[in-house]
This record gives sequence, C-alpha cells and structure tokens, in this order.
Amino acid sequence: MPSSTEPVVYISYRWIDTFDAGRRGRAPDPRGRELADRLRARGHDVRLDLYFHGSLHGFRPPQLVAGDPRDPWLVWATQQVAEADSVLLLCTPHYAEADPGRGSRAGEWGFWRQLDEAIRVGSSVPALWWDWYAMDQEIAARPQKFIPIGYGPYHSDVVPGFVRGASYIDISNDDGLDTLVRRIRQVWRERQPRQGVFISYAHKDDQDFLDLLLSHLSWLRRRGVDLWDDRQIEPGAKWRESIQRALDRAQVGVLLVSPAFLASDFITNNELQEMLEAAASDGLKIFWIPVKPSTYKYSAIEPFQAAHPPGKPLSGLSEHECDLAVVAITEKLVAALGLAPS
Repeated sequence: MPSSTEPVVYISYRWIDTFDAGRRGRAPDPRGRELADRLRARGHDVRLDLYFHGSLHGFRPPQLVAGDPRDPWLVWATQQVAEADSVLLLCTPHYAEADPGRGSRAGEWGFWRQLDEAIRVGSSVPALWWDWYAMDQEIAARPQKFIPIGYGPYHSDVVPGFVRGASYIDISNDDGLDTLVRRIRQVWRERQPRQGVFISYAHKDDQDFLDLLLSHLSWLRRRGVDLWDDRQIEPGAKWRESIQRALDRAQVGVLLVSPAFLASDFITNNELQEMLEAAASDGLKIFWIPVKPSTYKYSAIEPFQAAHPPGKPLSGLSEHECDLAVVAITEKLVAALGLAPS
C-alpha cells in the first residue's frame, strides 16, 4: 500500500524500438529511469517498472495472482495506477504512437476499452493500453492525479486524448521539474492534509517555556490534536527520521525563539530550514513566539508575524502576565489550526 509519509508516484512511459546488429528489439526509454531517480532524490516514493524488474529500492518483480489470467505485469501496472497519489504520463511521440488514435475514446484503444473483460484480457495489444485503461477508470473521480509531462512545449499529438485537457508540464529544465514537484505535493496534500503542531525549541534553556505552552494546550490533545516535540522520540528510534516525519505531517510549526534557538546550528540548518521551505511551497504555517529578547530581526523568521509582541518576550513578564500572554497565544494557535474552543 502507498506510504503516508511521501507522495507515491507512478510513471507511465513506453519502451522504444531498438536495432542492434540488424536485430530489432525493445528497450526502456532512458528518460523514464532518469526522471524516476531525480524524483526519488526529491523524497518521492516512485514506482517504476525497472525498479521492480531489477529488485531495486526494496521492490520485487510481480508474481502470478491466483485466479487472474492476466500477465503479472499488467496486474501490477493496474495496481500502481490505482494506488499512486500522482500518475505521470511521459508524453513522447513513441508514447502516443502506442495507439494510432492517440488515446482517443473514438480510436482503436477506445474501442478496445469497451470490450468484455475476457476478450480484452485475451487480446494482443500494447502493454501501455492497460495503463491507459486503468487511468480511464479513475480519471473522472480524480482528474488532478494524472499529470501529462514531456520534454518540450505542449503538443496535442503526443498527449493521449483522455487527458488532453489536463495541465501539461514541460520538464526539460530544472524550473519545470520544480513545477512538477510542487504539483505532485499539491495533489498529495489533498489526500494527506497537514495536521497537528510541530514545536521547535532550544534544549539549552527554553524547556520551561515549552512546558508552560503545553500545559495551556493540553485540551487540544484531548481533542486529538498532535502536539509534537522531540521529547516524544522513543529510545532507539532514528531521531532525524522521526523529526522529518513530524515536520512532514504538521499543519503549524511553532518556534520558541530565544538567543539559544537562533544560535543552534541544528535548528537553523535542519528544522528551521525545512519549515521555511514547507511554508513557501507546502502549506505549513509558521507560528513563532518570542520567549527571550533576541536578534530575530536578522534571522530568517523576521518576515513572519509573531504570535506575541517581540518587544515584550515572555521572559520579561510577571507570572500572571506570562499566563495571560500564553492564553492569548493559545487562542491564535487554535485559529491557525482552524479550530474553535469546545
């Protein structure tokens, strides 16, 4: 089943004709593997036939399914299309030429898709048609997950007819790949929306403020809101991976800002950097609280509105004033989460 922590991406592409020593053969279009590797490097769970063929990245070749007369690879392709968060159609002349009708419902593929299952299974057609058939079964319900891409400007002759209205992405340069990555994550977030709170703080001297904040937020936990800080990492767990998973799912990133926070190389280079990138492109809300006087104006958080006046950090308030301030901060955090007090 698809992972809930990374977008699952299936790449539909076509093997191309080859000629070697006068012999005709078939080989995978190398651009499919290149794209898959680049997306994996960006943190996507990519499903590509070559990964399964070669038992790469923990995948294994598909096996016969009891009672299913189809080739295991056709069953596999249908499953990948159904389970993926995004399906990329690598649109090239070879891809479109799998059907003279260019994937039109009025063409050969369109006629084939309407056949009875037994006849369709027994027919000899390009394997790519099964990808298209699986997509066609789902496209009405989730059109946004099917993304035509290519190397060069849009041209209708290389885009299958059933997705011709979808937004095409030219990935021939890095900007195009960045656009594709944003689109994949946008579609993924529709199924995996951000939830809960990630709290970043300096261990050196900010834990008292963390405990104070959590005491005021305890009612949110009773309502099922995840309030995460690194003290929840279990002994023996891979702490970097635990932090990354928590950041990936959080709706709001809370920063307890102090000189120690700003001086922390780990926070600056890992947690804060990840949160700023997620705020720019992946829907994370930045929510920072001045707990001690600091040079925040010279940091990356300066453009973000503070949840409390920076000129009156919590450390300079009386106990009563601090409690009142945290109550007000809590109300703002509840609003950022889209909740209301019960």
